[in-house]
Amino acid sequence: MKLDAADFKRLTWPIALFSACLSIGAGALGGAWYLQKKLATTHRTAQAARVEMQGKLNRAREEEQELRDKIGRYLALRSQGLIGAEKRLDWIEAIGRVKTLRRIIHLEYEFQPQRPVDAAILPSGASGGGFTAMSSQMHMKLRVLHEGDLLGFLDDLRAAVQATIQARSCSIDRIDPNGGEVPASQTNRAQLLAECTLEWISLQEQK
Repeated sequence: MKLDAADFKRLTWPIALFSACLSIGAGALGGAWYLQKKLATTHRTAQAARVEMQGKLNRAREEEQELRDKIGRYLALRSQGLIGAEKRLDWIEAIGRVKTLRRIIHLEYEFQPQRPVDAAILPSGASGGGFTAMSSQMHMKLRVLHEGDLLGFLDDLRAAVQATIQARSCSIDRIDPNGGEVPASQTNRAQLLAECTLEWISLQEQK
């Protein structure tokens, strides 16, 4: 079949219409692809923002709980009298009471001036968390019947005072009954001489 000029003339508009439809279809497909890509990008951005916001919310909750824990520990320490100026007069009175209750035969002790705790007690340093750990060192000698008396004395002392008491060193020697350092009646009862170095630790708020 041969097409002449008249046939081509009659096909001009159908061909133009078909071309226009193809262009419109291609444009629609391109627009749909672009829109889909944009929606996917928007979705990913929204997901990332949601994850970031959830992370911030979780961190905020963790920080809130940490703050509550710190406040709780602070209030507990304060109620125990561990924060603030040392109560040395109260300590001395407590030592006297425990000595009497425990029937300690002979007791000598001496407090040193208060100072920040050293690296032997806190390797990381005395300061931290807005506080400085302070210690008053006490050298103590006491005569007891047996080791249990010394341990009981220290336990009762820790329970009676508002401070943390840490034994830095202790030595126990048997008493020579012929040493003549104390009356014979007491020497017969006391079998051991204990010498201890104690750290009386409290916290001071940093200014």
